[in-house]
Amino acid sequence: MSYARARLWLGITGVGTLVTLSALLLLFQLPQRFLLAQPAALSVELRELFFVLVAYAAISAPFDFFGGFVLPGEFGRSRESFSAFFPRWLRGVVLHCGLLLGFGLLLLSAARVGGTLLALGVFCGLQIALLILQPLLAALLGGLRSHEKSLVSGGGHYLTGAITGLPGRERVLIPSHWQETLTPEQLHVVLLRKRGAIESGARTRGLLLAFGWNLAGFCLALALTGGLASVGQLVTVSLWFTLWSFLGVLLLPAPSQNGVFEADAYAFKNGASREVLESVIRQLDALQDDEPARSERVERIFHPLPSVERRLQRLGVSHSGSGSGAWHGARMALYFSWAGLSLLSRAVHCNAGRPDVWVFLPSD
Repeated sequence: MSYARARLWLGITGVGTLVTLSALLLLFQLPQRFLLAQPAALSVELRELFFVLVAYAAISAPFDFFGGFVLPGEFGRSRESFSAFFPRWLRGVVLHCGLLLGFGLLLLSAARVGGTLLALGVFCGLQIALLILQPLLAALLGGLRSHEKSLVSGGGHYLTGAITGLPGRERVLIPSHWQETLTPEQLHVVLLRKRGAIESGARTRGLLLAFGWNLAGFCLALALTGGLASVGQLVTVSLWFTLWSFLGVLLLPAPSQNGVFEADAYAFKNGASREVLESVIRQLDALQDDEPARSERVERIFHPLPSVERRLQRLGVSHSGSGSGAWHGARMALYFSWAGLSLLSRAVHCNAGRPDVWVFLPSD
């Protein structure tokens, strides 16, 4: 089994475990039975939500361990010792759960003060805050460092940087190690593709897709739960929202793939030679999971980034963008889902056990 396929099965198992557990907890109404059903003192609610998040961290820990330590070592992708991996992973888990704890208490307070509408407003505000604070959170959780020259360092070989900031105020960050692994011509093509994702509107469409998808799911979760007045209801909303996030994992890769094709086409139309563009596509894939070809069924469901084979075939057929791409929308939806306490954001195959890409999820 290849490293890419091993990671895929790890992601399927981790996501499947959390989705199945969420469904069972909802089916038997366990949050309502065992957690607070009425408002209580802040200290009591804090304690209950804390233990829920500790349970979540414990369930996720084996998948993080395999994804961040065992598999990279077995396949020769990392020589990191456990004594180095563990504190790095623990910092990410503690800070991520701390954020979820704060978000949960904030949503509870908003619902009590202003009802469902204010809770929805806070949810939207949290998504926007996650976007604005993305570089800071990447530094806190993943130990990444942003530099003046649009470089980011501190992550693994699979780090791909990011486009950060609100639409119209974007900043492109690329991994510092790309300066060593890519030629100047390849770096130019990388930046050209990123600029294409911005100028074509594909990046903005990706953000809107992620934002809108999560908002729709959070509204549905609130409706199915009947409110947000207690810790029991908050956890129930979280479980429903987790199931909605899983639906996004299945449905959102297609528009995200179109965003990748659109960025490739933009680079080709604006001066990138096919030879250099092809070398960039192949080399960056090798730095991640190194799976240049995969079955159409697997790619359609599990991979927001199309394979090298499909990208080169698509580039050979047409050099014009479709205008329908939503660049990085699927994985930004996972990152934004922190606002609704989704349990899936760090369980997918691309970032399981990798705190350095829990905020900057791998892109093209």
